[in-house]
Amino acid sequence: MYARIVIYSSAQRNHASRRPDGPCRRSRRALAALALAGLTASLLAGIAPAAEAQWRFSASPAAAAWYAAVDSLRLAGHGPFPLVRSKGEPVSSLGRGIADERFEILHFVPLYFPSATSSALADAVDDAAGNATPRAPRSQFAVGAIRRALPDAADRRRLAELAALARRIAPPPLAPAQLAAWQAAWDSRFAAALAPFLAGQRLDRGVALVVPSLGAEGRVFAGVPADRSDNLIAVGVPLNAADIDGPLYAAVRELCFPLVSRVAESTPAFRRAAGAGREAARRASLAAVRCGADLLDRVRPSEAAGYRRHWSTALGGPPSAFDQLYPPDTLLSPRLRAALQRFAAPP
Repeated sequence: MYARIVIYSSAQRNHASRRPDGPCRRSRRALAALALAGLTASLLAGIAPAAEAQWRFSASPAAAAWYAAVDSLRLAGHGPFPLVRSKGEPVSSLGRGIADERFEILHFVPLYFPSATSSALADAVDDAAGNATPRAPRSQFAVGAIRRALPDAADRRRLAELAALARRIAPPPLAPAQLAAWQAAWDSRFAAALAPFLAGQRLDRGVALVVPSLGAEGRVFAGVPADRSDNLIAVGVPLNAADIDGPLYAAVRELCFPLVSRVAESTPAFRRAAGAGREAARRASLAAVRCGADLLDRVRPSEAAGYRRHWSTALGGPPSAFDQLYPPDTLLSPRLRAALQRFAAPP
């Protein structure tokens, strides 16, 4: 899903999400004023120690607790990929009450306040549920985003229950050695090859949050456009332990989402054919997977087969079914291929 601060992202469909029409987009645009002071950039600075890596793989206890709470409610969304690990219909009254698409911004809350502790993030959601001034200055962006996305006070009151649930959850942390292994693999196998493309997309630097409770649908938050390091993605961990590179392949797809989103928005024939709802989001989501494969074919062919296996499995197909599961979109793929030729030099 795609969300952005002029607002746009991948699992952030309508406010900061992936959908061309999604919450992510509208939210980011609506919230651009909140970012003028460089608020989001300052938040990113506090999420992890400084490192040489341009994209840092990291874990956030606050994000882990928040998404574990969302996962416990089975808020898997309506797209081709689940937003969280749990499947099926929401089983609680709270889950059913916030399963509507207008609450999709809840899938991006940790990305709007990335430096938060678990308690600070819950406080911010509580503040957004009411009309009080945010308790923490750094939470202003998140609080403002939620209030703009959910202007109805009755809708926001439900958030206090979700915040309380997140306070009670403490998922086991990811092993530091595993995070280090993903970081080393990204730096050695992907970083240099993807650098020209990422520079062209103004995604030179950022933080990749690995969150076990997320589903195959990740999150992308491209922040202040002038700051090429103000970017966040969030990816899950595959249930299949053999898919050890899953977070890396998920990250490649997430980093393609801003391009897919822009192409979808600037293609009138696509907007006419797909509309501005779930069908547009579905096609953009699948096109982002295809875009990642085409990108790796050009800049890192040795990783393309593993990427295709990962995403074939994500839709429940055999490893060899990628082209059947992700056929080129007749309206988006030609423009995406042209963009990749421009940004990604062949090996």
